[in-house]
Amino acid sequence: MKKYVTLLFFWLLLLPAFAQRDICPRQFVAGIAPQILNSKMAASITLLCFNAYALMYSGISRTPLWSAEHLHENGSIGLQSPKRRNAFHAEPRLPRSERSELRDYAHSGFDRGHMTPSGDMPTPQAQYESFSLANMVPQNPESNQQLWEGIEESTRSIAASENELYVVTGPIFEGGSLERALERTRIGAGLAVQGHL
Repeated sequence: MKKYVTLLFFWLLLLPAFAQRDICPRQFVAGIAPQILNSKMAASITLLCFNAYALMYSGISRTPLWSAEHLHENGSIGLQSPKRRNAFHAEPRLPRSERSELRDYAHSGFDRGHMTPSGDMPTPQAQYESFSLANMVPQNPESNQQLWEGIEESTRSIAASENELYVVTGPIFEGGSLERALERTRIGAGLAVQGHL
């Protein structure tokens, strides 16, 4: 009996990993994730799968390098997104030494800018997941609340008119070297501020 309980416990531990493996490919064109071409940026990365999007997180920049979502008529297109709840939270699946924390943004002058928008989320659970700090980059408040919000709305309109759209979003770290690109601006305990989105 003890042997079967141990096996059951083992399988219960593995179920979330199998579920994640199934969820992630649905967010990518042909099930293939975007690739990181700069080998230096590919160090210390973690693929995170959520209910309605996936992202590649960098422990170096402490931001996503890209986020991907598949907007389609059976998902969030045409659905009223749940009422927004600003449930920003550190991502518990990431090591503390690599993840961004709420205090990194405090008094920095930057917004916590979504890469995959909360407005695209079809359920309250998916919306909560979109507030993971792993899905955020430091963003100029005016850009985040006006320009970026307009881009998000336009993207949803295109998805609605086409009935389907794959969206990949990410920051651009520019500079002659990786070190220069990442050291341009840092906030908090080392959260890198990108040059562009």
